[in-house]
Amino acid sequence: MRTVVIRRTTLRDQVFEAVLNVLKSGEVAPGTRITEEKLAKRLDVSRTPIREALGQLARQGLLQPRRGGGFVAPSPTVAEVRHIIAVRMLLEPPAMRMAASEYGPGQIERVSRAIKAQAAAASKADPGPFARANEEFRHALFDDLENRALSALIAQFDSHLNFIRAMTLKDLSLRKIIVGRQERIRDALQRGDGERAQTLWRAYLVFTEEVLTRTLEHLNSANN
Repeated sequence: MRTVVIRRTTLRDQVFEAVLNVLKSGEVAPGTRITEEKLAKRLDVSRTPIREALGQLARQGLLQPRRGGGFVAPSPTVAEVRHIIAVRMLLEPPAMRMAASEYGPGQIERVSRAIKAQAAAASKADPGPFARANEEFRHALFDDLENRALSALIAQFDSHLNFIRAMTLKDLSLRKIIVGRQERIRDALQRGDGERAQTLWRAYLVFTEEVLTRTLEHLNSANN
């Protein structure tokens, strides 16, 4: 007899995803204190699953412990951002070359949908929709690589810069620049031009580093 296992999402898992989405939406600035009480009221749940979710986020490095108790939204240093981009520079451009040779119409269409979603959200005051579509663009690029080990390594960086990145996406003019760069990358993938896709992605990472470090420097100067 075949046994069917029904997977159910626990309340803790639902709260974890909800809190993660709040952090990634750009609503919470780096360094902002995160309280159980406010999140419990916002999500209409008890503080116990909130406490468990915050602990899980902290263990994954997505929240930082606060002196005196509690947590704050991560506030990476400029050096930390540069270190992360340096590692991504080693992994992601070669992955783009692979994607150009491996991806067919289905994968390219997924990339295009993510770009279209960003374009549709480019003029909205709320950065959340653009940030979510931007995250989907990244998944569309790397999730379907045949080299699963490489895909898994790249995925480790999905969330660690999302919070500061969401802050930068409040700039409406920046969103249009991002969409334009992504369209050129998509076009290179569609043509199967691995060299071009790899070169464009290196330039995209350099641009990302410049934007993130500039945002951090501005936040640091404003807080001093």
